[in-house]
Amino acid sequence: MRRVGAITIGGAFLLLSLAASAQASTTEVTANGNAFTGGLSFMPASINVRVGDTVRWRNTDFLVPHTATEDHGLWDLGGSYGGTPANPPGFGPGTTVQRVFEAGTQAYYCRVHPRQMHGTIRVPVSLSIARKRVRVRVRHRRPHHRRYRIKIRRYVVVVWSSTRPTAGLGFDVERRQAGGRWRVIRTATTGTRLRFRIVRRNRVWQLRARLRRSGSAAAASGWSPLASIRS
Repeated sequence: MRRVGAITIGGAFLLLSLAASAQASTTEVTANGNAFTGGLSFMPASINVRVGDTVRWRNTDFLVPHTATEDHGLWDLGGSYGGTPANPPGFGPGTTVQRVFEAGTQAYYCRVHPRQMHGTIRVPVSLSIARKRVRVRVRHRRPHHRRYRIKIRRYVVVVWSSTRPTAGLGFDVERRQAGGRWRVIRTATTGTRLRFRIVRRNRVWQLRARLRRSGSAAAASGWSPLASIRS
């Protein structure tokens, strides 16, 4: 007998594990202090969240505005409170701003207090193993006699964002086998996920992603923390 073709059946992929399906959560960061009384800070200054999680900033000061602004201007959370000829406006005392995050290591600062207030948000890509049933056609030596068998194909599913990026932004995505060279699999894409077929089992795959301006690789967040999965 020899195989002469394969026909996909079953339609949907069966996920064995999918971290992205976990319920999204919200992490709060306080934006504190003013130039007169001190205490200017984001607290905590460094956080780790998942793809699709929300980070919310709360202004705890009684007087001045703050902003949360990505170092390259990829996103800018501000407001209309407290602007002066010398300082930009921001979100005011007791108010909040928030954003849903994609994979990357994103450094940010306060435009009102750019020297004192800095923070970092680290988000790894989400990885899972999926499988799909296919019906494989097999031909016998007898003419016109055919049989089928079911085969399970396995895939690595990579998710780097829960939503498409805003206009002018995209994602770079790279993969490698553990210890190997990074290989580009997406450049400035507006997609949010992909899958690739597992040809050999028991291999460790590592993936990373970052947010960037579509026309400039220099205006990009840092790469996301390393995410690994065994196929």
